[in-house]
Amino acid sequence: MVRYCKNCGSELKEDSVFCDECGTRAGESGPVNSGVFQSYNIDMMDGEFVIRQSQVHLGCLLLPAIVLVIGVFFTILIAPLISLIIMVVCLIWLIIRLIGYITNDLILTNKRVFGKCGLISTTQMQSPLNRIDSVSYSNGLMGKLIGYGTVKIATPSTTFKFRFISDGQTLYNDIFNQLEDSEVENRNLNAKAIVDAMAEKLS
Repeated sequence: MVRYCKNCGSELKEDSVFCDECGTRAGESGPVNSGVFQSYNIDMMDGEFVIRQSQVHLGCLLLPAIVLVIGVFFTILIAPLISLIIMVVCLIWLIIRLIGYITNDLILTNKRVFGKCGLISTTQMQSPLNRIDSVSYSNGLMGKLIGYGTVKIATPSTTFKFRFISDGQTLYNDIFNQLEDSEVENRNLNAKAIVDAMAEKLS
C-alpha cells in the first residue's frame, strides 16, 4: 500500500524510516475516515481531514441542452436533415457533459488535493500541497452568471484542469490559503530542525 508522510503529504519509499522531504519519522497512514476517498482507494493520513469537496456544476448541461432544443425546433419547421445532424451532435455533447457531471470531483484536504474525471477512461490526480507550484481560477460570462469556473492546478509534472467546478472561486481561495499555511508550517518545521540540530551539537 502506498504510504505518505503524515506531516507534509509526500509519498514515502517502501522502506523509508524518515520522509525525504521534511525528515518526519514515517508512520502507518490512518484508516479511511471519509466516504469521499472510497472511490480513490487511498487511505487518509494521520490528522488529515476534508476541507472542501467540489463537483461539476449542473450548469455545464445548459448550453448543449439549449442547442438541442433549437435543433428540435428547426427539425420540425425548417431544415429536417441539417437539424437532425445538429441534434445528434448535441445529444452526444449533452451525454459527455452529463458523464462529467456525474463522475468528476475535486477534493481539498489539509494536506493534499485530489481530482477525478471520466467514467470509462478515468483520469485521477493527487498531489501533496507542498508539490503544487500554482493554482488559478477563471470563468466566462456564463460561469459568472450561474456560478461555475475552471480550476487549474500546476504540479512539477503537469497541469490539471477541472472545468465547470461549482463554487470554483471559493475552492481556489481555500487551496491558496492551504498552500500558504503549508508553507508557513514547513518553514517552522525547518527552523525547529535547525534549532534542534544546533542544540544537539552544543550538548
